Amino acid sequence: MPHFLLSAEAMFSAAHTLPGVDMCERMHGHNWRVRVTVRVEADALEDGMGVDFRTVEHVTRGAVAGFEHRYLNDLPDFAERRPTAETIAMVICERVAQALEVRAPTSRISEVELWEMPQYRVVYRPA
Repeated sequence: MPHFLLSAEAMFSAAHTLPGVDMCERMHGHNWRVRVTVRVEADALEDGMGVDFRTVEHVTRGAVAGFEHRYLNDLPDFAERRPTAETIAMVICERVAQALEVRAPTSRISEVELWEMPQYRVVYRPA
């Protein structure tokens, strides 16, 4: 089915530790970059637009706002799971999906890309 993919990005700075992972056992930080891509079916356009880019940007920024200048290991989202790039991407996806249900109900998350460094990126695609 024809569809559109729209993306917006946000950034945050945060620290974490990953016990048992060489060099990551010590507290260290990253300037994280996240890109959320949403899918809108072509037949769901309203006045030629699937969803406003600013809406995707706003919900993405909102999803990561609580991470800014924080030690991720201390946050409730990571009480039961380590703050790896993979789990951070999943948490962002969960938060954005919840916000989009209200703000842009015709859109669905296609993927969340998260960079912890310019050369290291993870892509999460929800089912």
